[in-house]
Amino acid sequence: MGIRNLFLFRKYTILTFIIILLLSALILMSLRVKQRKGVDYLDALLMEVCSPFQRASTFVIQTVHGIFREYLFFFHLQKENVMLKQKIAELQKENDRIKEIAIANERLTHLLQFRETFSFFVKAAEIIGHDPSSWFRSMTINKGEKDGVRKGMAVISPEGVIGQIFKTSPYHSTILLITDYNSAIDCLVQRTRAKTIVEGKGENRCELKYLLRTEEVIVGDRVVTSGLNGNFPKGLVVGEIRKVDKKGHGVFQYAELTPIVDLSKLEEVLIIMESSPLPKEEKGKKAKKDKK
Repeated sequence: MGIRNLFLFRKYTILTFIIILLLSALILMSLRVKQRKGVDYLDALLMEVCSPFQRASTFVIQTVHGIFREYLFFFHLQKENVMLKQKIAELQKENDRIKEIAIANERLTHLLQFRETFSFFVKAAEIIGHDPSSWFRSMTINKGEKDGVRKGMAVISPEGVIGQIFKTSPYHSTILLITDYNSAIDCLVQRTRAKTIVEGKGENRCELKYLLRTEEVIVGDRVVTSGLNGNFPKGLVVGEIRKVDKKGHGVFQYAELTPIVDLSKLEEVLIIMESSPLPKEEKGKKAKKDKK
């Protein structure tokens, strides 16, 4: 029986405690009505006892609320920062694209203006590749036999001579640059009209072969095509003489030339499709046909 009573007591402990609290509340309310002054003293005592706990709980609630609010603030701030960075990256990308379009437009406009004033029929092509080997100096373009491109055709830019077509396929061609060891172009020293052959020497230089020792040439003289080999029209600028050496013996003197065109920065070229000047009417027809 004792164990059973203990079990029942534990079972109804909470219920008993609640009943006692309710009775205490009723007693306090009745005292407040009957004896106001005594109850005020009891209320004050209860307030003094409870105030520290209320203050502590308020402080804890405010602290937790502040931390939570700051966490939300920094979370939203971080999220906004990521979004702004993405937006800046997108705007920078768009700005770079617009700049690239503007540069390409300026370059193509210059190419078109030169093409319209040139007396030969030319076709524009885009460079799509460079020879990775160190033995050859060549580039691949996006025009081939289907576009009328043939081996030996001269390749130029508004600045001057680039090279000539070396290989062709239906839709692509390879340009042999003037700096390649296999390149040779019949030329003239513009100032003195001295005849020479410009041969490639690799890197960014060429050599003036068969230039007579009696010819007076100086550093800075320009060299142009002679028009004798048929592929290159007469008068196209090839480059400038950067070195002259007459110290050796023999009939010819040594001279080096730097190409007038920066071959490392080319993006578009012009292929001379006709080696002789065209009449204005024929040129207009050819231009319309090429646009189509």
